[in-house]
Amino acid sequence: MIQVNHLTKVYKGKMFETKALDDVSFSLQEGSFVAVMGDSGSGKTTLLNILGGMDSATQGEVLFFGTDTQKLSPGQLDKFRKENISFVFQHFALIDEYTVYENLEAPLLARNVKKKVRKKEISEVLKSLGLEDFTYQLPDQLSGGQRQRVALARSILCKAPIILADEPTGALDEGNTSRVMELFQALHKEGKTIILITHDEKVAAYAERMLLLRDGRLIKQSGGQE
Repeated sequence: MIQVNHLTKVYKGKMFETKALDDVSFSLQEGSFVAVMGDSGSGKTTLLNILGGMDSATQGEVLFFGTDTQKLSPGQLDKFRKENISFVFQHFALIDEYTVYENLEAPLLARNVKKKVRKKEISEVLKSLGLEDFTYQLPDQLSGGQRQRVALARSILCKAPIILADEPTGALDEGNTSRVMELFQALHKEGKTIILITHDEKVAAYAERMLLLRDGRLIKQSGGQE
């Protein structure tokens, strides 16, 4: 489903040039759960941003079902993201002034989902994640684990087949990390394709496959289909 061919990303400044990714190639089957590991500066976030269409490569291809997203126009890329990808970030990316309900309603409004259906879908996902008692709380009234579950709920409501997660457990304690990763596993069992960045080997162990980056190069792949 996802084919990455000779992906290279170079950041250029007036006095410097940094190669964030260096000839990275791999393929992922639909429904894969992959952990991308590496030290700080290894190129993990750059890779995720390019996969998600938030950055462009200097060279190489990123193919989704044969379509090279690097060649899409801005409008086509925006449409592709809305239909195919949802993001989960370490710092949750929730809107502080919105209640939990309003944060979850946002992606449904973007899809023009009717009010009655919005209410039903939000209620169901909150109940499934044990968040129904926090429906009208603001994000700063929640714990880190609760906020990350809200972020996951939003991702679920997007109904995108691909989830890109950038250090989603980085700000959580061990107990909440386990709970959030079990939710990712449940989404994987439902058929979602999940690409998750982490520096934590315990978190990576929840995935079925691991990619290891070092200094922008893919130096190791293990587990699952390649």
